[in-house]
Parts: sequence; C-alpha cells; structure tokens
Amino acid sequence: MFSRVTTIVLALTLVATGIWGYREHKEKQALLLKAENQYQRAFHDLSDHMNLLQDELGKSLAVNSRLQRASALTEVWRLAAEARNDVGELPLSLMPFNSTMNFLTDVGNFSYRVAIHEDNTKGGTKQAQALSDQEWQNLQQLYERSKRLENQLSQLQSAVIAKNLRWMDAELALTQTDKKTDNIIVDGFRAIEKGVNSQKTLNFGPTGNDLKTRNRPNEAKLMGNPIDATAAAKRAKDFLGLPDTKNIIVQQNGKGAPFASYTITIKQDHKDRNAYMTMAVKGGNITSYMDNRTVQKEAIDLYQGAEYARKYLAAHQIDARELVNIDTYDHVGVYEFVPLVNGVRIYPDKLAVKVALDNGEVVGLNLQDYVFNHKPRTIAKATVSEADARKFVSPKVQIQEVRLAQILNPLRQEELAYEFIGTMDRDTYKVYISAVDGDEIGVEKLR
Repeated sequence: MFSRVTTIVLALTLVATGIWGYREHKEKQALLLKAENQYQRAFHDLSDHMNLLQDELGKSLAVNSRLQRASALTEVWRLAAEARNDVGELPLSLMPFNSTMNFLTDVGNFSYRVAIHEDNTKGGTKQAQALSDQEWQNLQQLYERSKRLENQLSQLQSAVIAKNLRWMDAELALTQTDKKTDNIIVDGFRAIEKGVNSQKTLNFGPTGNDLKTRNRPNEAKLMGNPIDATAAAKRAKDFLGLPDTKNIIVQQNGKGAPFASYTITIKQDHKDRNAYMTMAVKGGNITSYMDNRTVQKEAIDLYQGAEYARKYLAAHQIDARELVNIDTYDHVGVYEFVPLVNGVRIYPDKLAVKVALDNGEVVGLNLQDYVFNHKPRTIAKATVSEADARKFVSPKVQIQEVRLAQILNPLRQEELAYEFIGTMDRDTYKVYISAVDGDEIGVEKLR
C-alpha cells in the first residue's frame, strides 16, 4: 500500500514539475521573442531613418532657396537624433561603435547650426544664412558619407531579411572574446564602424570645430589618479558589498571605447547569470552596472521601487534624488533622477536606476552623465518671466507643472530653461523654453 501511494505521489510530483518547467520555458521564450522583436524594430527603423536622412541631405544640396534648405536641414537634425536613438536600442554595448555615433551627432549638430542656430534677421523675418564655401564642402561630405552608411545598412538589412537572422544570436556572439565571430550582423556593424573611423575628420570651422569633442565624455572632468585592474576589482567589491574579489574579472577596454575604462564581470552563484560594470580608469568612477537576472513577478509597486532607488543612491553618496521620469518593463522599474540646486533641476547630471519589482534589488545603473558632468554650479537668474515663456507653449497643451531646469541645448551647451510638463491628446510632453531669450529649446514626449 505504502509503495503504491509513494509511486502515485512521485508520479504527480513529476507531472507537476514537468508542467512548471514547461511554463518556465514558455515564459522565457516569450521574453526572448519580445527582446528579439524590439531589436528587429530598432534595426529596421535605423535603416529607414538613415535612408530618409540621406534623402534630406540631398535635397539641401539640390535646392537654392534658403527657406527650403533650412527646412531640409531641420529634418536632417531630427532624423539624426532618431537614428542615434535607434542605435541605442540595439545590443551593441559590447563593441566599439562610437565613431558612427559621433558621425550621427556631427550630422545633427551641423544641420542644426546651419539651419536654425545661426539665423539672422532681415526685415523682421528670419532667414537662413548663405552657406560658406567650407560649410558647402562639409555638407557635400556629410551627404556622401551618409550615402555610404545608408548603403551598408541597406545591404545588411537585406541579408537579415533573406537569411532570417536573429539579433539574439548577434548578442551572444558579442560576448565572445574572439574578434572573428562569423556572425553577419556583428561583422556588418564592425565593418560600418571601421569605415566611418577611417574617414578624414571634417573641418567645421571656428564655431563648430569642437563638435567632435563636445559630444564625447571629457576625461579632464574626472577627479583622481588612474587606477590599475587590482584597484578596480577592489572598488567593484566595495561598491557591491562583496566579501572578496575572487569572482571579479577586470578587462581594460580598447582604443575604440569613448573613454579609458574597464569592463568588470562579476560571476554570480547561478551558472547563467553574471553582472557587468563599466569603470573609468581615471579616478575609478563607476559609469554603469547591469545584473542580468530575470524578474519573474512584481511584489512591490513603482512608488516603493522609487524609494528603494533613492535609498541606494543615498547609501552610495550619489547626489541626485529628484525623480524626473519613471518607466517599467519586464517587472523592472526604471527611475531617472537629477540633482536639485536651489530648486533647479540639473539635467546634464541625469542618471538612471533599475529596480527589480520583486524584492527592490537594484539591478542596473547608468551613471555616465552624472560622473562626467556633476560639479558645483552657480545657477544664473532667469531674464524671461514664466508668464512670457508660457506664451511659447501651444495652447493645446494642458500645462500641469512648471519648473526651472538646467538643460543641454541642441549644441550641447548648458542653458537655463522653463520645463513645462503637460498633456495633449492623452500624451504627456515636456516643453523646454529658454529662460534667457524665450526661444524653444526642445520638446520631449514621455512614455
């Protein structure tokens, strides 16, 4: 009798285990499919945006009207920003791609400066300035280089579609240490980066000659002396509260990295789970952290997750506690914080904290902007009143909150602005109006 009961119990246990395992497998497959779809969407969007960008650059060369050229270059500026966002959504963090990102930034900044920033007023109407010989040559070069980049992306897109290539396979290939991966997507993007990196630096003239350096981290801003790999491992151990460094692997990144840094791998108890950290060589500042554990369910709400994030920042003496945005995906809360100085939000120092909503554990950090930009600041006084600045916001936007904020304008220069947060057609927007001259600096749609 006992034997029969035991057999039945074991059989039921095996069935239950099989069902649980099957559900776990299905949920994992669903998450992988979601990630793959997101990567595919970002990649095809990137190809489309580069195609449109190249068309608009061609239009700006073909037209003779200042107004039409300004319109085309304004669209180039927008498309360059979209393309950069697309690249940011692809799993390319483990490979150097900063030359291509800098090229997209140069395209956007040059287009903005020519079409919008360097206006002059004649007869009460704004007209775009005529292009100098140097600007015309730069525009032609940007057109030709963007055409080559668009052709490479188009060929890669055709291969992805024809061979049904998966981005998840490319992400796996990037974790390999060998330079030759035999992965068409990875090798294709490496070829793009190599081609962009081999091109001669453009001369953007006296007002734009710092476009290259303005958009990459300036290591001169970092405090402290360079540290070696042993010191980097110890700093990672102390930051994470680990007992020792035996499971920490430190590798120095190559010349393609945007700044001298280490990639630190922290091996976890689970065989398939590691955590990764990026640390600047100078001063040993941690710029990013990611723990790739899967969060299965939510036991705390987003408000509680924000409190966990704030306590984490306070424990690590990170001076940014003003919450400015909340997002969520796969049971993880993503919280963006900025420092607050005399009631002014300091957006150049913005950072992000990812909190697992099952137990409040911090599973991700993006501290790069904070590390490179955080400093004592004296905030200028606004010379434009809030009431006058409000006139530049569309009356269709239902304004719910107004704040002063220190932000980066499209030329990556800090500027005091009014931050108007409002809704329109069920969407929420942030509209930034300069507190110095009343010009519109930018609009951000919140997710």
